[in-house]
Amino acid sequence: MVRRRGTYQIKIRDKQLVCLFCQHEEFLHREVYIDLNPLDETVTDQLTLQSFSCPSCGDIQMFQEKNRFDHTLQKHVSIIEYTEVIKE
Repeated sequence: MVRRRGTYQIKIRDKQLVCLFCQHEEFLHREVYIDLNPLDETVTDQLTLQSFSCPSCGDIQMFQEKNRFDHTLQKHVSIIEYTEVIKE
């Protein structure tokens, strides 16, 4: 599991992620790895999820990391954008 230290505002496909329960817009991040083991066969694949937990109420939302083609940059970029929140 990988954890980004700090608090982040998250955009997924250019839309701001908001906590469904308390409407908070800041999240803590974790990366979760799940081995896919269909019908007790050998592990053939691993699913990676980005887990965002609300520091206010503790709700957790998970998304699969995917890429999209950015026509301006002419390359594939992640659908998830992280902006670190720096508190003074």
